[in-house]
Amino acid sequence: MGQKRPMMIRANGPFDYGLAYDFMDQQDDCLYRTEAGTVRKALVLEGARVLFEVSEGPEDNSVEVAILMNEGVPESLVKDYVTEWFDLEYDLDAFYRFARGDDRLSPVVETLHGYRMNCTVDMMEGLLWSVLGQQINMRFAFTLKRRLIEHFGHHIEFEGERYWLMPEAREFLSLDAESMRSMQVSYRKAEYIHRCAAGIEDGILSKAHLERMADYETALAHLTSFKGIGPWSANSVLMRTLKFRNAVPVGDAGLKNAIRMTDDLEEKPDRAYIQSVTDTWGGYGAYATLYMWRVLG
Repeated sequence: MGQKRPMMIRANGPFDYGLAYDFMDQQDDCLYRTEAGTVRKALVLEGARVLFEVSEGPEDNSVEVAILMNEGVPESLVKDYVTEWFDLEYDLDAFYRFARGDDRLSPVVETLHGYRMNCTVDMMEGLLWSVLGQQINMRFAFTLKRRLIEHFGHHIEFEGERYWLMPEAREFLSLDAESMRSMQVSYRKAEYIHRCAAGIEDGILSKAHLERMADYETALAHLTSFKGIGPWSANSVLMRTLKFRNAVPVGDAGLKNAIRMTDDLEEKPDRAYIQSVTDTWGGYGAYATLYMWRVLG
């Protein structure tokens, strides 16, 4: 049974649900469904399944969450998940105070006031995406993700629609490289996916383990010590799953193009130039990167 009254969650500071929805609506992510201003997502939390719908809240800087189907998940866990997913606890005002003193960021934050990071809460999903997204366009990466997720068949059916559930790490270990290759996942990426899944199962790549690390550099070094997790992949996870606020993918092509635009450069800047820019962002690096990406449209 779904709950009768939706719950409202307020953000810590500005939040523009419309900007969040527009971003999510542009992604072809099989693990949520956008329609008419709402986002529906199915989850397994503490061994029970739940389907919920997120929409714009009745008050400023808020979202409303309606549980559509529930097999025993406490409402508090859904609230915590949505808060983390939409990054509602982040002190966005503090970032804005910093950004207004930065010539590159100042005009962007005014245009995108209330824009927050869309996070990947599940560690296996974060690592899977960081591997699939390597050196291919995002559209094809989403296609590969869908093929892998749908292979396991876990879903909730509601009102004639299927809402796919993220498989557990151990399930990816049971999927051999030949099967992944038949889905157009390369043998190398299949190997990396197995390594990530094994790391989560062993605990050395678990979310809890990495969150206990003292600083960004330690966590970055730990992630990149695993074959298949390079700096781009590691920073993707550090930004969106582990929420290290100073994580910056210095070699990211989108970031390079954004800085080329803001700085009116004839050619893409080299790594040293990018580093000289991102070093000034400090603990606001992840959100500075997020907003710089939006310079590209």
